[in-house]
Amino acid sequence: MAPSPSPSSLRPRRVSSSHQNPSGLSCSPTCKHSPSATLDLLILILVLFSCTFLISSSVSYVFRSLSLLLPSLSLSIPAAAPLLALLAVAVAVLLLTLSLAAALPWSRRRCSNPRCRGLKKALEFDVQLQTEEAIRDSPQDAAWRAIDELPWKGGQGGNNPDYERLRAELRRMAPPNGRAVLLFRLRCGCPVSKLEAWGPKRGRKPKKGMAKLTLEGVNR
Repeated sequence: MAPSPSPSSLRPRRVSSSHQNPSGLSCSPTCKHSPSATLDLLILILVLFSCTFLISSSVSYVFRSLSLLLPSLSLSIPAAAPLLALLAVAVAVLLLTLSLAAALPWSRRRCSNPRCRGLKKALEFDVQLQTEEAIRDSPQDAAWRAIDELPWKGGQGGNNPDYERLRAELRRMAPPNGRAVLLFRLRCGCPVSKLEAWGPKRGRKPKKGMAKLTLEGVNR
């Protein structure tokens, strides 16, 4: 059974409040290489070759127009045309190589979610705090709905004894009547599992208006 991270390792990590939208929470639970990246590369290749064809055609048209205006250049144009075509092809190949070198590492880091940020060295986990007010609004919050749909770390509905120490640490971090959620992330930044614990339950304070009415009734 895999060893669980120690509770003390939670403290130096980033803790974000529920008043802000948690980043990267809309990612899918499983991260796989996206087939759309290959399609994007094919489209990029077609665009580069199309640009090469248009540029070479435009350059040849310009030189033909100049040959009509300047007859002295008509002898040098046929010899220079193959060189210009080779130069255009070389520029296109160079641009294609640079584009592939920049796009391939980034596309490999992305998962199947279109909103995946493709981070290189994302945090292994982070903690999201949700207050009582945010819990009331969570059904309308897509980010927290994505958190609720994540599987529990270790299974067993979050009751795995191997992670009880982590849950105890989360209980100390959770706000009153709120919860603390520990998100386990992949290297691309997408969350894949969670652990959560609820804070202490506290009764609501009576409103000042109701307290005044109660005091007036007692005085009467």
